[in-house]
Amino acid sequence: MTVEISVFLSSVIGLAIVLAALGCGYLAGRKFTRADRCKSEIERLTQALELAKDENAVMKMIARHASDGLLIQDINAYIEWSNPAYSRVTGYSAEELRGRKPQELLLPPENAMSAESIAAFKYDIDSGILDSVETVRNVRKNGEYFWNQLSFAVVEYEGSRDPKIIVIARDVTEQIEREESLKRAKEESQFRAEHDVLTGLPNRMKLDNFLSDALQEAGAENGEVGILHIDLDHFKEVNDVLGHAAGDAVLVHAANVMNTHTRSHDLVSRFGGDEFIIVCPGVSGFPVLEKMAKRMIADLRKPIPWDDKKIVLGSSIGIALSNEGTREKEELIKQADAALYEVKNSGRNDFLSYTDKIGEIVSRRTELSASLSEAIASNQLGVVLQPQFDLSTRTVTGFEALIRWHHPQRGLLAANEFLGVAEKNGRLVEVDAIARKGALDALCTLHDAGFPNLRMSMNVSAQMLNRPEYVDELKWEVEQRGLNPKNLAIEVLETILIENNDNATTRSINALYEAGFAVELDDFGTGYSGLTNLARLKIHGVKVDRALVQETPHDQTAQVIVKSVVNLCKDLNLNVIAEGVEYLEQADFLHQIGGSVIQGYGVARPMSLNKAVRWLRTNDMNTVLTASSDLYSSVS
Repeated sequence: MTVEISVFLSSVIGLAIVLAALGCGYLAGRKFTRADRCKSEIERLTQALELAKDENAVMKMIARHASDGLLIQDINAYIEWSNPAYSRVTGYSAEELRGRKPQELLLPPENAMSAESIAAFKYDIDSGILDSVETVRNVRKNGEYFWNQLSFAVVEYEGSRDPKIIVIARDVTEQIEREESLKRAKEESQFRAEHDVLTGLPNRMKLDNFLSDALQEAGAENGEVGILHIDLDHFKEVNDVLGHAAGDAVLVHAANVMNTHTRSHDLVSRFGGDEFIIVCPGVSGFPVLEKMAKRMIADLRKPIPWDDKKIVLGSSIGIALSNEGTREKEELIKQADAALYEVKNSGRNDFLSYTDKIGEIVSRRTELSASLSEAIASNQLGVVLQPQFDLSTRTVTGFEALIRWHHPQRGLLAANEFLGVAEKNGRLVEVDAIARKGALDALCTLHDAGFPNLRMSMNVSAQMLNRPEYVDELKWEVEQRGLNPKNLAIEVLETILIENNDNATTRSINALYEAGFAVELDDFGTGYSGLTNLARLKIHGVKVDRALVQETPHDQTAQVIVKSVVNLCKDLNLNVIAEGVEYLEQADFLHQIGGSVIQGYGVARPMSLNKAVRWLRTNDMNTVLTASSDLYSSVS
């Protein structure tokens, strides 16, 4: 209640009492006595005055104790009166506020108005703005920000007198912050529902919605949507060897690399485990996607520091592109997955774009997947043997046991046609066990057939090697057959490139070495830390990868590398076996540089156990390479 209004009310009531008194005297002067009437009127007016005083006091009390701030401003927004609550909210006293405009005191620095704009501000009561409730961000005298909810009322007077503006100010900071907190919680909940916690990337739910929208838009505009399905090569072994913390670091690193090489409107998502899917709307043709994939593979294979070690992993990428016949997201992802599968079967660390031919291969592989369990149960899996030949002594030193599937309809299937299926179905350990049993039984047969000095090489997967019980199982099976561990070579793929001397793989390799088994690094020369592996692992030899051997007749760089490997292994007293030898020129080069043991079609193709025994008994080893090489040339 303003002083002006209080005085106004008091004056009105006082005037009424005076007039009433004069009226009574006038009547008495005329000798017209109405004492009872005058007395009653005076009493009534006195009561009215007391009531007005009480109402005024009540109104003052309400204004003083109201929880909401109250202002009375003139039409130019100058404050004429404020209640204590407004001072509590803003931190300014009534004296500091009177004669000022709120814009001078309460606006945050980032929203400050110029002195000219503040001076020019005037309420426009006809605009309708004063009929609304406004919530603004203000700042208290102490610099603290708060949310101020303002509502307005206009008091208009008769005549030309300017109206007054009554402002009710309510501090709604707590309410706003609570609402914002609930909003953030809702947004965070939605984010968690649509994003991977570890990498922060969108998950399958977000991917599904984004891809659906992208394909719908592409269909309407006759555009294309690209898909990159990325898999980190041998990621499981990182978890097994170094633990999940290291695996998490690899995943975060991979996510950052992918985000670096994508456009702002592309979507990078974590599809699950170590698989990622990138959606690229608005691309035109495979070259753009292939260029992106090539850059990613190069960056993903860079070493990742982890404690005092470095993790180096490759990546495989399958690429698919929507067209008029591929507008369903499930089909597009399926195509990218098919291309990825082919990359992994072909050696990994590469990319491949989907074609109809790949679709046919995948269809056949799907059939294999469905029949693999039956194949294992009905003994359709077995080993074939490929001889290893010593160029110096012209003798066969042993065989490598290779797993094959004797498919009832498709015939003999090589390992690369179904090992991926076995791994995906969780049957790889079973397949490894079948291959191991076949190799050991074959070695027993060869020894019993009169070749007691032959040895047998057999491959072991990383999954099998990382099993704590693997070495003990192998030792038991060897003892049961009466075999000598020195006649068995365990080939370990050089694909887990982690410089760590204390992990499951290293411990198994050391345990095999201590038990008397020969341990050889397979596909040597294709990894990133081959020389480091030679220095830190207890091994007996290496198998030079066929990719290097095949280039030796005409590639000088390959010749230098192979020669260096052979000389290094000699210095380290390690055996060297060159695989993939198919021509006399390759064998001659290897013989000249001191590489003695070779393996490949130039010696003999993989064969059954029975045929291997006959081959050993009937072939003149002095002519075996020439005969086999000529045969191979004639059918190639």
